[in-house]
Amino acid sequence: MKLRKVRKDGINEVGCLVVDDNGVPIDRICRYTLISLNGADNTQENNARHVIHVERWATKHDIDLLAEVALHGLNRSEHFISLLRHLEMYAKDTDVVVPINRKTVEAEYFNQRIDACCEYFAYLAERAIKTRKLNDPMIGTIEENVKRLTLRLKARKLSVGNTSTVTGLSTQVQVSLFKGLKDPKYFGWSKGTALRNRLIIRLLYETGIRRGELLSLTIENCHTSKLAHGERPYIHTRQNVKYDDPRKDIPHEKTEERIIPISNDLADLINQYKVIRSTPKAARKQPPYLILSSHAPYPPLSMSSLTSVFDAIKAKIPDIDELGSHRLRHTFFENLDRILHRDSYDDEHKRKIKNNIGGWKPLSRQSENYEKLATYEQCVEAMSSFHSFLENN
Repeated sequence: MKLRKVRKDGINEVGCLVVDDNGVPIDRICRYTLISLNGADNTQENNARHVIHVERWATKHDIDLLAEVALHGLNRSEHFISLLRHLEMYAKDTDVVVPINRKTVEAEYFNQRIDACCEYFAYLAERAIKTRKLNDPMIGTIEENVKRLTLRLKARKLSVGNTSTVTGLSTQVQVSLFKGLKDPKYFGWSKGTALRNRLIIRLLYETGIRRGELLSLTIENCHTSKLAHGERPYIHTRQNVKYDDPRKDIPHEKTEERIIPISNDLADLINQYKVIRSTPKAARKQPPYLILSSHAPYPPLSMSSLTSVFDAIKAKIPDIDELGSHRLRHTFFENLDRILHRDSYDDEHKRKIKNNIGGWKPLSRQSENYEKLATYEQCVEAMSSFHSFLENN
């Protein structure tokens, strides 16, 4: 079984096909992956891979998965334990050679597989129910079987820490980063590419937007010119449903649609890039995404090309061991927290501002995971003040 991504009808919708070794779609699995799976492209792909992993287990043990789930609910302990062991394993064929020290997946990934299993088994149970008459007493049995199986599987989920270990860039490293970005020759980029890459870093650094939001940002959603008197420039992040996207991996929004004010300097940088971006005739034929590739025919920048920009920067600035959109998002919120702390904003106003800019729900505390360095600095500041008080009194 292999996974194939296909473009669905409509704008920028991608689905997952599961095919056999001859490339023929497996109907019973594709009905689920194409119709029931939804969400961002990578989420659909991950869940489709989890389904393939489960189906390979069933094939290996000659199990009719639909009948086993619906009629028995994996009540035989050997089947249930075997499935759990299979979910722990990497998706590699170990039929020929069984490793002595078997590697297992991380706890968070294992839990994702458990959740995917539960959803897939619920789908199989629903299919089994639809083949029966409304007064068939087996319907109740099937519902009870899948309910019991779901509880048993979820009880085996592993404990996972909820706090991210990612931190933003230190203030010293931020200085090094922007000093290097000012010189196009430092990274070996052309003048136009250097301007584009500086804009990429500035947008991520100064607005805290995510990778998908950056790559799906359109020219018309960058309000940087023809502003009314006193109007501030801003960018508007939103899910793209207007323009076709030629990229294989289509970027999507993970957070709420929102308007983010930007500095006049960043607005000027966007305007400079707009001129360069629209100069080649081939580029003008592309959909109006802001960030394009530097090479003809200048398609919208791909996720892999964005990663290459980060890799080039890491290779030249020794103090940066990890760099990406997520780390720059952390950097933004840590810098924002430093400013709000310096200006003595109370906690309620801090939360309102951060949730609005971050695209989170009004009562969310998600920003706390994005400001660990700033919190540590404030802790050191408070403790230093306390120690000074003790020493002087």
